[in-house]
Amino acid sequence: MIMMPMGDILQKNLAISPAKYGWLVSSYGLAAGATSFLGVFYLDRLDRKKALLAAYLGFMVGTLSSAIIPTTNNIELNYTLFIGTRVLTGITGGLLGGLVLSIIGDVFPIERRGRAMASVTIAFSLASILGVPIALMLVDGFDGNWHIPFYVVSGLSLPIWALSFKYIPALNEHLKNRGLQQGSRLDAMRNILNNPNQRTALLFTMLLVIGQFTVISFLTPYNINNVGLAQSDIKYIYLVGGACTVLSGFFIGRMVDKVGRFRVFTIFAFLSIIPIIFHTNIGPSPLWQVLVVAGFFFIFVSGRMIPANTITTSVVDPKNRAGFMSLNSAVMSLSSGSSAALAGLIIVQDSEHSPLRNYNIVGYIAIGATLLALLVVRKLSKAS
Repeated sequence: MIMMPMGDILQKNLAISPAKYGWLVSSYGLAAGATSFLGVFYLDRLDRKKALLAAYLGFMVGTLSSAIIPTTNNIELNYTLFIGTRVLTGITGGLLGGLVLSIIGDVFPIERRGRAMASVTIAFSLASILGVPIALMLVDGFDGNWHIPFYVVSGLSLPIWALSFKYIPALNEHLKNRGLQQGSRLDAMRNILNNPNQRTALLFTMLLVIGQFTVISFLTPYNINNVGLAQSDIKYIYLVGGACTVLSGFFIGRMVDKVGRFRVFTIFAFLSIIPIIFHTNIGPSPLWQVLVVAGFFFIFVSGRMIPANTITTSVVDPKNRAGFMSLNSAVMSLSSGSSAALAGLIIVQDSEHSPLRNYNIVGYIAIGATLLALLVVRKLSKAS
């Protein structure tokens, strides 16, 4: 949420091509994926709260380093250092997603888990409504200084960490359920790989992430260079998109609990294809038209993630949930990182201010991944 709204600013300030920008975005995801994969072997042996606090502390340090370190007079060196700090942040931040979903899976029964997942999704949307516009206004207010949002996020993280330390209870019931059984650290991986439902759920996650991050990675550069929006207009896309997601999120969460997670996912996955087509093929347009498309894009794309997360948490027993969700988080991070890199390799820009080419091809890849996810979820539905 920091990097993508500043896509055009970063490309111009660091004098990098779309391919290099793609690697800059993907560096966090790839590092997070590697760490999440390692989490499979030990997270189920730890108190969830302690693991969450440790990972979040590392995330704070990594984010602060992204603000402080890439400040030399050498643009090429800044790019390399920036990659390094994003990798550092991803190493710890990669554990957070799996831990949060594991905690929800532990605390909320399946009958109420849809609304819990909706709350997490809505929190992300609130970050869009408040964080992204504020970050972009800070950049504008400090004469295009892209370091400022990283300082702000680091500062905001400290009181959140302190409140988490004080108010989140110990989350170690899964350790009691494990009893005296220790087993090999490879057992968690064997359990996942030997379980067809869990393998299918990981494939399902990968396809969903590819079906959205290929498009989202270059949303800002495309809207500036092809659609004709100003950098100052970008905050309205995230403001409107986030607001639409908040308004729809609780409704979708209730739908998941009442109608069923598989049916709701199918509906929103099909609906998400429509704004993907519009967004990746839109030409020069007034801001209001872009905002209409963005609103539907955010509603349907985030809407399919609420039932999808509910589906993935339900395929594993509580005693093994953190390990599986950490691997699921690894798949999400690696897929998002690979999606940004893939989009960067496909998209071409002849000069700093020329239009981006081949963004429509990226959209077709996202649609293809979504359709495959619809086929894969049928297997999970039959096995539930």
